[in-house]
Amino acid sequence: QFHRPPKSQVGRFLWRKRMWFESTFVLSMLEPWEKILLITIFFGIFILVLTGLFRYMPRHLVEMQRRAVYYLWGQEGDVRGVRQWIWGVGVEGVGSVPHKEL
Repeated sequence: QFHRPPKSQVGRFLWRKRMWFESTFVLSMLEPWEKILLITIFFGIFILVLTGLFRYMPRHLVEMQRRAVYYLWGQEGDVRGVRQWIWGVGVEGVGSVPHKEL
């Protein structure tokens, strides 16, 4: 039966996860072909978001870092200065801040 939990521990765990998933996304009220269509659409959107994160986010972070250097120092320059300023470790040693006074 679909609504009765299985006897084994693993089966019961998977059944509870399936019931949670179907009740959260109201899949229990849909017909089987609608469930397949909806899950396919969700999966496609999820893949597109993951692709965007892994493919374009590193480039975007580098661009944001370059802009932060420009906004903090007023000129394009070496990003090592920003890393040293953020971490508080300069060329001369611990605690030195290698940036110009405003």
